[in-house]
Amino acid sequence: MRRVLPFVLLPFLAVAPARAEESAGTRHAAWQSCLDVAFAEQARTASRSFAATKAVTTCREPEEAYLAALSTSPMMDGEDVARIRPALVARARERLIGLPRLSAL
Repeated sequence: MRRVLPFVLLPFLAVAPARAEESAGTRHAAWQSCLDVAFAEQARTASRSFAATKAVTTCREPEEAYLAALSTSPMMDGEDVARIRPALVARARERLIGLPRLSAL
C-alpha cells in the first residue's frame, strides 16, 4: 500500500506548477491592466514619458505581487527577480510610451 500512495498523489503534484504559473500570469495581467489605466489617466494632462513614469509608480503594488509570484517559480529565486526587475519596468515604460495616442475627439 505504501508504494501505491505516491502514484495516487502524482496527478495532484503535477498540477501545482501550472497553478503557480497561472498565478504569475494572472498577476502579470493585473499589473499590465493597472499600468494601462494609470497611463491613460496621466497621458491626458502630461507628457507620455511622465505619464509612463507615474503609471509605474502608481502600480507598484500589483508589480510587487507579480514579482512575488515569479520568485516562487522553481526556475527563479528572489535574487533573480531583483536582478530582472529594472528590465521589466523599463520594458513596461517603453510599451506604455509606444501605445497609440487616445483621441480627445
